[in-house]
Amino acid sequence: MNPGKWEPDGGPLDEPTTFLSHALALSALHGPGPWPDGGGPLPDERPRPDGEDGPRLTSLVLDGVRTHGFGVNPEPVAARELADLLETAASAPLSTEPLARLHDTLAGQSALDLVDVLLKDLRGRGLPQHALHEVARHLVEHGSARDTVKLGIALLGECGGEDDRDLLLLLGALEEFTLYAVVALVKTQPDRQRAAYELARRVQGWGRIHAVERLRGCGDPEIKAWLLRDGFRNDIMNEYLAHLAATTGDLYSALLEPDVDDALLEGAGDILNALARGGPSKDVTHYDEAVPTMHRYAELVSMARPTVVMLDHLLTIRRRVLKRNSGVAWPEGEPEGLIRRYDALLARPVWREVTLTCLNDPSRTPHPYGFNIALSCAGRMKMPVMPAVLRHLEQNPPDEYAWQWAVQHSDSRTITSVLTLAARLLPLDTLTSGPANGTWFGPDRAPDRVLWTIVDGLSEHPGVGLDLLRASLSSRVTNVRNSACKTLTGWPPESRPSRLRDWISVAAAAEPDERLRDAMLAFLEPPTPPAP
Repeated sequence: MNPGKWEPDGGPLDEPTTFLSHALALSALHGPGPWPDGGGPLPDERPRPDGEDGPRLTSLVLDGVRTHGFGVNPEPVAARELADLLETAASAPLSTEPLARLHDTLAGQSALDLVDVLLKDLRGRGLPQHALHEVARHLVEHGSARDTVKLGIALLGECGGEDDRDLLLLLGALEEFTLYAVVALVKTQPDRQRAAYELARRVQGWGRIHAVERLRGCGDPEIKAWLLRDGFRNDIMNEYLAHLAATTGDLYSALLEPDVDDALLEGAGDILNALARGGPSKDVTHYDEAVPTMHRYAELVSMARPTVVMLDHLLTIRRRVLKRNSGVAWPEGEPEGLIRRYDALLARPVWREVTLTCLNDPSRTPHPYGFNIALSCAGRMKMPVMPAVLRHLEQNPPDEYAWQWAVQHSDSRTITSVLTLAARLLPLDTLTSGPANGTWFGPDRAPDRVLWTIVDGLSEHPGVGLDLLRASLSSRVTNVRNSACKTLTGWPPESRPSRLRDWISVAAAAEPDERLRDAMLAFLEPPTPPAP
């Protein structure tokens, strides 16, 4: 495939980098996908204003969130005007000027708000499909604005065919376009579920969610097996797809097979874990086969080589699901039967051995977050593992979760060891060099996030860490200063340092953030005397 199979009269438009050429370049570098960062940065990405840092609320995220809860805002008037432009473009020989005007007009719209009403309007006009297809292909192949390309892909879904498959798969691997591409594939391809499956394997984030949702009810054995082992996994939240995988993939029947492979057992645990946690989609309370599946999973785990990932799943199910008020429609004898089974399984000494092994030598666990999973399990099982945590932090100072765990699980004796280690490992002179409107996003700000984690956790340790908290009032990151102020002023009066008002007064005089400065000044105001 090349960036354009034909040119309008007068030659190609004088255009910046097209999304098609961007996708072709990524495909040449990385194969069919998934691509790094979902294919970003995109050609029409606007440069950041000076001083802006941190993650952006991108159109990809907005499309994902709005299609999964917040809804869209249909614009029938704008859709009718765009339909007029499309009708004009499709009713005359292709030429540069109307195509350029159409491209730029579409670029200024919200594709998500327009697409449904626009397509409905066009269906009622009876436009020649061949001409509309040529316009759609041009918008997709030559588009240099994301909303133009999105609407062009949507048009291909109305008038396209099998010949558009490769183009839709290529552009759909850009997660910005996966939603539109998978809908177009489902409409135009005779093997619609296989086409959606092929695209789903090329994406990881919101694109994976959009594509897998088009596989609901699929009966293809290969797709069902993939859903249970990998298809539900995504970079947003596994909870979005766990229920779909369990039901469409027929998780319970798969677990009843005589030979359950390791990938299926791990996938089953992750699916049950996500269903137990709940979230933005259907959870364990909507899963009709939840009870027998939890029984079968526990049975299989009892015969398998134990891992900390399995332990994490067992503990999550036991804590979040196996209780009377969990919302599950328990049959007679449940959840007591499951509770007995899971409690007996969790009582085995091997789980503590596995946890300690992972904490003392994380390299023996292939999971990339094995140490933190083991640490979470240790906390829930009330295992005394603080020495292992401190040794780990000595070698891995940026591990925010480990710092959070250490502060939360410290007593009056061990908190001193945690703070002493933090003072030695963190570059406090740099982190607390003076207040600024800085944020903690980005890999270079990991020490700032660690400092915030510690400062925030000290709210549960009144009177401890005064030197660190005082220094944090001058942090270069607003969140850290805010947390230091809240911790100090939130302690009981008898635990506050005697010169706290002086500290807050000095901090307020230098504070650049208006809301935080107001909070500091409010604390300094004399208390209102009680009414007589």
